[in-house]
Amino acid sequence: MRGTSQGGRVPPRVAMTQHYIDAHQSCLRRCVGLRVNLFRAMHDPRFFVADDQSVLAVRVGDYALTACVAFDEAFAYFYVRDCSWYRCDLSRLADDDVPDHVRHELLRQLAAVLG
Repeated sequence: MRGTSQGGRVPPRVAMTQHYIDAHQSCLRRCVGLRVNLFRAMHDPRFFVADDQSVLAVRVGDYALTACVAFDEAFAYFYVRDCSWYRCDLSRLADDDVPDHVRHELLRQLAAVLG
């Protein structure tokens, strides 16, 4: 049957929603793969860093930008594995859902710990 997955079931709509959000995060793709200075982020009061250092977040008003962080053993540094926008109700957002001035401010703050 066309459009179905194994066993004749339709794939869940969550996967399509996730694909839609990821396709519109072009401004965040620039951050993926960049080096992160976690020491600077941990000592900057604007940033929230997870206890296991796998996620850092910065917030402006009702919006937040999160960066999933990974460690590259070959080069011995932390880098951005993935980035996402969130609203205060923890809903994931696309670029267009974040006001321009907030988006630019969050990216500016994140840039302070990149490189």
